[in-house]
Amino acid sequence: MIGPDFHWLPKIKPYQIYAIESFDTTIAAARRAGVRFDDARPPTAHRIEQDGGFELNFIDWGDESGTKPAIIFIHGFLQQARTWDFTCLALRSRFRCVSLDLRGHGDSGRPEEPDYTTHHYQSDLRRFIRHMSEEMGIERFGLCGLSLGGHQSYIYASEHPDVVDAIVVVDVAPETNRQASRGINRYISALPKDGPFEELVEKVSKMSPMRNREAVRGSLLRATRVTEGGGWEWKHDPRLLEYHRPSFTSEDYWQALRKVVSPTLFVLGKNSKLVTTDTVRRMVEMVPGSSAGYVPNASHRVPGDNPVGFIRAIKPFLERYVGGKTVEGDKVKQAST
Repeated sequence: MIGPDFHWLPKIKPYQIYAIESFDTTIAAARRAGVRFDDARPPTAHRIEQDGGFELNFIDWGDESGTKPAIIFIHGFLQQARTWDFTCLALRSRFRCVSLDLRGHGDSGRPEEPDYTTHHYQSDLRRFIRHMSEEMGIERFGLCGLSLGGHQSYIYASEHPDVVDAIVVVDVAPETNRQASRGINRYISALPKDGPFEELVEKVSKMSPMRNREAVRGSLLRATRVTEGGGWEWKHDPRLLEYHRPSFTSEDYWQALRKVVSPTLFVLGKNSKLVTTDTVRRMVEMVPGSSAGYVPNASHRVPGDNPVGFIRAIKPFLERYVGGKTVEGDKVKQAST
C-alpha cells in the first residue's frame, strides 16, 4: 500500500486534531539510518483555518510536561512537514517540535488563487505562530528552516526578535550559485508525474545518490497520496511549479538578514554547491554571534541526505540557545560535523 500515513476525520474544525497511522515504517527507517531516539510514539497532525478559505496543516511531536522549549521546523520548496520526521524524533525528548506545511504543500490546503510568494508564506507562518500563542501557550521558540523554509525563518526572526530564541538556516542564502540553482530546477522538472509508484522510487533513487532506496521510498510515501483510481499523485499543488515566486529580491533578503539579532547557525551540505564559501562568510560576518557548519555526505536536502550528521550539527546549538538564552557577548560555536 502506498497511501499516506494520515487518517483525516471527515469534519474539519478550526482547530482539529487527527491521528497519524502506519508510523512503524518511519520508525524502522529512522533506526536503519542510525537516528537515536527515546520516544517512538507517533506525533499528532492538526489543521487550522487560514485567511482565504483554506487550512494549514502542522505536526506536533508533543510535550506532556508542558515545559519543553519549542522549535518550529519549516520545509523547503515542494517538500512537507514530515521532511523533518527523523530530526524531530531525535529532538523531541528535549524540545517540543512542531513542523508546518506551508500553503499548497504537504497536507495543507491550496488557496483559490495561486498566491505563492514570500509574503504569502510569511502570512502562513504568522497565522501558525498566532495559533501557537493563543491555543498552545507557546510564546517563544526557535526556528529551523531548509531552503525556502530557511528564508522564511530569518525573515520572521528579523521582524520579531522578541519571540525568536535562535534560528537554524539550512543550505540557503540571500544569493545563491546560479548554476547550482539551475541544477535543482532540472531535478524538479525531471520528477515523474505519473506511472507505477515503484518506477517513481527507482527514478528518484537514481537522482538521489546521497540516499539509499528505502530512504527514498519513505520520503516519497510522505510526499504523495493515493488517487481514487489507485495510483499516486504529489501532495503539493501542481500550480506551484508555475506560480511560486519570491517576492523578495536578493537585496531584500540581505536586508532582512542584516536585522537578525537572534543566535543563528547556518548549516550547509558539504556536497551542495548552492551557497558559495564567500556568501557563507558574508552571512556569518553580518549576523552578530552567528556561525556556520558543513554536514558531510549531504547535498542540498541536508536533513534527509545525512540525518545523523544534521542532528549532530544542530543539537548542541539548539540546546544552548532555545529556551531563553541570549547571544550577547557569547560567540556561537561552530557546528561539529
